[in-house]
This record gives sequence, structure tokens and C-alpha cells, in this order.
Amino acid sequence: MQYCCYCGKELILKLLYDGSNEKYCQQCDHVFFDSPSPAIIVAVTNGSRILLTRSIEWTHSYWGLIAGHVKSGETAERATKREILEEVGILIHNVTILRTFIHRKNLLMIAFEACTSEHKITPSQELAAATWFNLNEPLPLRPTSIASQVVRQLYPNMRLIS
Repeated sequence: MQYCCYCGKELILKLLYDGSNEKYCQQCDHVFFDSPSPAIIVAVTNGSRILLTRSIEWTHSYWGLIAGHVKSGETAERATKREILEEVGILIHNVTILRTFIHRKNLLMIAFEACTSEHKITPSQELAAATWFNLNEPLPLRPTSIASQVVRQLYPNMRLIS
């Protein structure tokens, strides 16, 4: 944001008492804080299997977890259930928050774990693939990804395909 959304005046950086520099409108005396956009990422399991997906836009060989943005007026828990239903057509339960991550400074990723008793998955057109992987075998996750961190938190002895 370069201009005030209330009066149109160009914003300046102002040093606040907490030591941060924030965008400020001198005309309106209003501070504009950069607010991260909330998103969810979820590890869905079915017994000893975990659901992994590949986006149609990925050019690398790794797989990931289902993730998506939280819509305005929607809770993170509801977004988790919606994203899973939209992307693979299954219902989940026991949705539990694990932790949060900051991704690229402006995305607040809220990590969840969830279970399902459903086996059949139907990938949406956003996905190149979606399948169940055995948790006792090495997983094709990017070692530095948030998906890998989420799975490692749940399964500390998890191995990755090298």
C-alpha cells in the first residue's frame, strides 16, 4: 500500500514507540500495519497412511500436504475441512491445531492434523495427483518445506526419500 485508503495521501514510514517502522498517513494520523494473510496446511491420516498431493503448477518432484487460504468470515478449522473436501472429496474429523508458521513474510500458515476413515480420494483440477503414502516408508517431501516440518512434528522418526 502506497497511498492512504481513506484520503489518498501518500504514506510515509513512521518509527513507532515499539521500534518498528510502519506505513503512516500524516493527514489521517493512521498507522497501517502489514497483516499476514491466514492459510491452513493439514496432515490427513488414515491409520498408518498419510495423504500427500502434487499441485499442477509444481515442476519439482516433491509432494506436499493440502493447504489453502482462509476465506473472510471463516474459521481456520472450517477452512481446513472445506479445503480437504474441495481438493480430494473426503470428510475429516479430529481436526487439531499443531502450530503456526510464517511463509514469505506475508502468509500465516496454521498447521493442523486430521483423520479420516475414507479411502477413496478424488483429486480436484488444482492437483496433478493425490494419494495415500505409508508412514513406515520414506516420504517424498521437500526437506525444508512447511509440509515436512508438520509431518516431522507428528512423526519424529519419519524418513524422507533422498
